[in-house]
Amino acid sequence: MNNFNEDMLTGNTKEAIDILGRKWKYECMSCAIAKGELELPGGLIYEDEYITVGADTEIPLNGFIIIATKRHVNSIANLNTIERHELIDYIARIIEALRELNIVNEVTIVQEERSKHLHVWIFPCHKKYKEMFGKGVGAIKDTCEYVKSNASDEDIQQCLNTVQKLKEYFKKV
Repeated sequence: MNNFNEDMLTGNTKEAIDILGRKWKYECMSCAIAKGELELPGGLIYEDEYITVGADTEIPLNGFIIIATKRHVNSIANLNTIERHELIDYIARIIEALRELNIVNEVTIVQEERSKHLHVWIFPCHKKYKEMFGKGVGAIKDTCEYVKSNASDEDIQQCLNTVQKLKEYFKKV
């Protein structure tokens, strides 16, 4: 059963600043990205009828990738068979690409049902941050806060370079 209701978004405008310093206003970030109203830093890595794939907009952590469905659902359990296949296929493909491109060897996958729009985090487990905060789901919040507060221009550029590498990777496969 889909717990999403379009009325949940009405009048719920939010604001965010992406890693490039651009201010975004949106009611549903995933919908705005899918409609081309918001451009992800570096652009979309992949898009089809069911999903969008791109780097996180606010946390310049190299290899932090978000896969979002285009249809409003809040749980993997609410996806139809085609959407579920596409989502799982791209989770596996992104992880494979991150490893082959030597971006990261280990990830944590997160999908919460509290969001009004299904998105899956492919969260990279870099050695530096594992040493600082540990690993697994418990380390994600501290890692994100640290990276967001301490990101350098080089960190941001590294994220943008990874987006380009992933785009090229998916053109070849």
